[in-house]
Amino acid sequence: MNEYDGQVAVGILGHEGFQITPDESQADVVLMNTCSVREHAEERVYSRLGMLGKAKRQNPHLIVGLMGCMVEEHRENLFRRFPQLDLMVGTRNIKELPTLIKEVEKNRRQVARIKQDGISIEYTELIQRTSKYHAWLPIMTGCNKVCTFCIVPITRGAEVSMPAREVYREASRLVGEGVRWITLLGQNVNSYMGRSPIPMIGDRKHLSNLTFERADVNSYNGEGVSFPALLEMLCQIEGLERISFTTSHPSDATEELFQVIARQPKISRRFHLPLQSGSDLILKRMKRLHTYIDYRKKIERLRELVPDISVTTDIIAGFSGETEEDYQATYRALEEIRYDGAYIFKYSVRPGTPAGKLPDDVPFTVKEDRNHELLALQKKIMAEKNRSWVGRSTEVFVEGPSPKRPEELIGKTPQEKKAVFRGSKELIGTFQKVTLLDVKDETFLGSLAALCES
Repeated sequence: MNEYDGQVAVGILGHEGFQITPDESQADVVLMNTCSVREHAEERVYSRLGMLGKAKRQNPHLIVGLMGCMVEEHRENLFRRFPQLDLMVGTRNIKELPTLIKEVEKNRRQVARIKQDGISIEYTELIQRTSKYHAWLPIMTGCNKVCTFCIVPITRGAEVSMPAREVYREASRLVGEGVRWITLLGQNVNSYMGRSPIPMIGDRKHLSNLTFERADVNSYNGEGVSFPALLEMLCQIEGLERISFTTSHPSDATEELFQVIARQPKISRRFHLPLQSGSDLILKRMKRLHTYIDYRKKIERLRELVPDISVTTDIIAGFSGETEEDYQATYRALEEIRYDGAYIFKYSVRPGTPAGKLPDDVPFTVKEDRNHELLALQKKIMAEKNRSWVGRSTEVFVEGPSPKRPEELIGKTPQEKKAVFRGSKELIGTFQKVTLLDVKDETFLGSLAALCES
């Protein structure tokens, strides 16, 4: 979501005549897009602000700004702590950036715009995407879950979904601009509940048989649309060839969703579903709303319906009260589920969250040891799973030239695994059959299937 917000900011500022400079010493404005999910991300921003304070003493006209989740969490406290900070923009106020910069230039005083409610999504044709063929598409923000470790309900607020009509229209616009792959975004994307974009004709119990009257897209105000139904609708857009989404919550990972993924080949074969811990005691303390067995059964059902699915997850090591027994349950969970990938982090207290009132009682060295052990195990599992793909041919979306070897192309498989292979730049933005010949670290080395057969 932050990456999308950054693209919107760059596009809006560019429309007003601002230009990005590769040389920061030549910049008139330095704007940082921030995240509050983990302590390490915030510490990097604090360090950066300290360095910018020194730069500002040499160049008093330099404007320093912050946007994103840290602004929502800390608000005016940041102005008091960092007097070199000139402006702050909340996630719902990005379109006001040009006006705020001009206000700082004129009055030389600190300015903030941090709206309290509404949806922090800005659909705009001014967005400056980094890819011609892939686009991020936020469909909801905020979260109504009560995970005790999570700062999102504070920084992004309660769940608000974009009307399905607007999502459908924006996706169609993007495809009209040449986009072929869209990633749907939301803090809890599969809890989406919007309004129907267009009259649905057919059996509502079997959404794959529905047809859509596109002419009525601007006027229809139909009944609620669930996330699986939204996926079905978007799959009907001609020219849209791949749809992925992140991030999901286990309690909203339903049979209906799994069935839609199974019958719609356009939907990515990567499913990211955070587990966080393999211990039911820790899951209860986290208020994750599921047990480990509940979660594992869902993964088993998804793999039954979609055998080629790639499952990834998030894990927290060293949460409040985590005993050795709790940790071993998480270790066993990785062994049993065998994820294709996992983001594994040491627990850090987020002030203002419910867990902030719990004792941070796992020593830092223990957190580090557990984190390293889990990372080592997951690396071994991932290497084994990736090895099983060597020798197989699969469809790859060609994203662009390899940054390391210009004569090679880089792309993503349906499981969103990275593949590098030789080919003409004319293939960029297309889907190609590639034979995976080897794997190095997390990248597959391949060859166009037609070349392998000839």
